[in-house]
Amino acid sequence: MALHRVAARLVLAGLLTVPLASCGQEITGSSASSATDILYFADSPSGMPPLYVNEAYSAPITVAGGAGTYTAQVAGGTLPPGLKLSGLTLSGTPTRTGTFAFTVKVTDSKLSTSSKEFRVTVQDLPPLSLTPTLPGGEIRGNTRIPVTITAPRTVRAARLVWDLPAGVSVSAAQPGESGGVLFWRQDGQRVTVDVGFKNVPRSGARVALLSLKVTKPVTLAAANLGFEARDGQGKLLSEKLMPEEQKKRDEAAAKASAEKAAADKAAADKAATDKAAAEKAATEKTAPATPGSAAPAPAPAVTPGTTAPASGTPAPGTPTPVTPAPVPVTPAPVPVTPAPGGTP
Repeated sequence: MALHRVAARLVLAGLLTVPLASCGQEITGSSASSATDILYFADSPSGMPPLYVNEAYSAPITVAGGAGTYTAQVAGGTLPPGLKLSGLTLSGTPTRTGTFAFTVKVTDSKLSTSSKEFRVTVQDLPPLSLTPTLPGGEIRGNTRIPVTITAPRTVRAARLVWDLPAGVSVSAAQPGESGGVLFWRQDGQRVTVDVGFKNVPRSGARVALLSLKVTKPVTLAAANLGFEARDGQGKLLSEKLMPEEQKKRDEAAAKASAEKAAADKAAADKAATDKAAAEKAATEKTAPATPGSAAPAPAPAVTPGTTAPASGTPAPGTPTPVTPAPVPVTPAPVPVTPAPGGTP
């Protein structure tokens, strides 16, 4: 009976194998596929990070599938000037704005290849800024306000100054997602927040979170807000002054500009006057004398008690020219020739 049972099982197994094989499915001893995955690009749906002119950039070219290690090369198009593809990383500092298209070809260890065209735009770097994300209307209870940074460049420290409306105070403050050190204080309605960064935060990162305590309904505004940002050497990267400070600076700049304009105008007027005088003097010095315009001889001096001689009469002491007398001329006699045959 045992042999019959074993034979029945073998027959049943054979009957099950036939329809599966007829369907074209390979029968193996493992459920895992032995085929290699297709090589493909696995970039973020949002695309590559934004590029800004004269701003350091680094972004990975993400690849999946295939086998072994990958190599990549630019197979066509043009990279933005200042960037290069090294391994699977696009890095460098863009030097020119514009839109650029290039094709990257990736090869795996089995020489399988995949290509993809990338199109990126290099823009002018926006100004560095610190901005609180404010509610759209009135707040009637305790509220948490995130502060974000835009275009951080090489920032290592930042200060935020904010004049809060009456009835609002800060109950707590903490660093944002990028970590770092945070100190804060409130004097009256003015709150000051200092943040230090271990690493440069990404653009759009939250760098602080303020917890506000509200005693009455109020609308928050960012008009009375200022900030400054500095790099690791303390160099000022960007700033926004408080309204009263900005007003004083604008007035001082306007005054200085007006004074400079007045000084420039006075200098220009003096230069024009000096030039005109020099040109006039040069013209008078080099002008040719007009023929017949010689100065008349000076009149003879008259001794007191004497009368000036009449016109045409020589003055006393002046030699009188002597005209020689005419010499009489006697005409020579004319000879007379007698006619022929006549009496002399």
